[in-house]
Amino acid sequence: MVSKKVPDGPLGFLPSASTWARLALWKRRAIKTVVAVVALILVSSVVYHFLMIAFEGRSDSYWHSMQVVIETATGTGYGSDSPWDSPVSNAFVSLLDLSTFLLVFIIVPYVLRPVLENALSPTLPTSVEASDHVVICGIEQQDERLIDELESRGVDHVVIVEDEETALELLERDVSVVVGETTSAETHRNARVDAASAVVVDTEDKRSVSALLAIRAVEESVRTVVLVDSLEHERHLSYAGADRVMTPRHLLGRRIAERITTEITPARSDSVALGENRSMLELTVFEGSPINGRSVARIEAATDGAVTVLGLWKAGRFVGSPDPGEVVDDTTTLLLAGSTAAIRALEKRTYQGRDVAPTVIVAGHGVVGSTVRRGLAASTAECVVVDIAPGDEVDIVGDATETETLRAAGIESATVLVVAIRDDDEAIMVSLLADRLASELDVIVRMNDDGNRTKVRRAGADYVLSLPEMSGRVLAGAVLEEELLSYGRQLKTVRIDASPYAGRTLSETELAAADPIVIAVEREGKLHTDVSPSFEFRGEEGIVVVGSAEAIGSLSE
Repeated sequence: MVSKKVPDGPLGFLPSASTWARLALWKRRAIKTVVAVVALILVSSVVYHFLMIAFEGRSDSYWHSMQVVIETATGTGYGSDSPWDSPVSNAFVSLLDLSTFLLVFIIVPYVLRPVLENALSPTLPTSVEASDHVVICGIEQQDERLIDELESRGVDHVVIVEDEETALELLERDVSVVVGETTSAETHRNARVDAASAVVVDTEDKRSVSALLAIRAVEESVRTVVLVDSLEHERHLSYAGADRVMTPRHLLGRRIAERITTEITPARSDSVALGENRSMLELTVFEGSPINGRSVARIEAATDGAVTVLGLWKAGRFVGSPDPGEVVDDTTTLLLAGSTAAIRALEKRTYQGRDVAPTVIVAGHGVVGSTVRRGLAASTAECVVVDIAPGDEVDIVGDATETETLRAAGIESATVLVVAIRDDDEAIMVSLLADRLASELDVIVRMNDDGNRTKVRRAGADYVLSLPEMSGRVLAGAVLEEELLSYGRQLKTVRIDASPYAGRTLSETELAAADPIVIAVEREGKLHTDVSPSFEFRGEEGIVVVGSAEAIGSLSE
């Protein structure tokens, strides 16, 4: 196709549309400002010339009128024609005087601001030099949790982000960043995907396929793990070359359903194996439980010392190594460790008297809520679904933050309430309302922001799971191809390197006074679960600790 040249017109001196788009912002503003100022002077000169003839009775030339306007606008003079007799002329000249301030205080900052912003803003990296690292393409769902997991393991990583604000926040944390389009092959080339050990794609679902294809255009063989909100695009991602597609919301919903099923099925256990004959368990105490009202010392004594209470959740906070005289109640969740047989026996005894055909109310029928409902379909539980929008599987249509809606769902006679609402503030409101309407209710809540976990516990939640934290744990396991001790738990269980503590006993290290609790030590392929304060570290061991994400994160600091 042959393009025709457009003949130059009266504005032919101005840049073409394509050239204009390539100009820097301050240059475009400068050109627009010059054109506007020239137009203002020309128009003002015409108006002033007319006023001189019509109201002042003078007939000087137009060029003289323009000179007067320029003198006034620039502040170099106050008008060689002064004084003026007509009120109209004086008013117009006053407006010209004020226009000087318009030029100085509005137009000049308008032009110079982009220049100053570019000069003062930091230079954002668009490429890195790295190898054998993990490339994290976006942080849409896991909210920097994977970064925390990789940092705690000492794994090099680079994060690709598109916006400047997120890049600056990560740079303040000393995180390696590449700024660029997540769907661009050039961006992934600059992040050294060709030398990476793995790539994590955590973008919007609709962009994940494009991002994956861009990665494959740079390196065909690199391991890729894709995080998605739903499984709608799973087949497309597999065709595009994803090694693994993960949906944290499905995993979270499955974990909640497993926990409820465990409480109503005596043959099942929710414990986590720590070795051949050792296990760990998070145990929720309910009102009719045999251990409700007992002290920590009595609970341990009833197992002949085979089970130790490592910590407990109570009144919205976690307490490690609780006082033996601490009394548990129906707001307590215990963290236990001990022999597998004793753990399971205590778990079975605690849930004695629990309704084996309970009513479970699921508030919110999104990905998490619908997964919980499907997970309970084969159990003896009766599931009542509440959602703001009608649907085939929704039993009660209404706002779960309102008393009438929860009462219509049977909150007073229900056994468990699962709060699977996306909005954390609304989830807290539902928990608070449910606790007032049915204090014996077991309330399980999903959270999107870790900072809200204490709030929702104070509002009445018995069990809280953080979606970003769980996403980070599962992703780290998938990327590093590690076996996870647990992922769907309120507390985090990790292995840390013992080399900083070589030659010292447990009581001589900061681990003894830290919030994370040492539950086992791995030495020469064997897991030692009976770790006393006098246990001396050689330096080659792996230490298994459990605690909140914040507490474990403080160990690496």
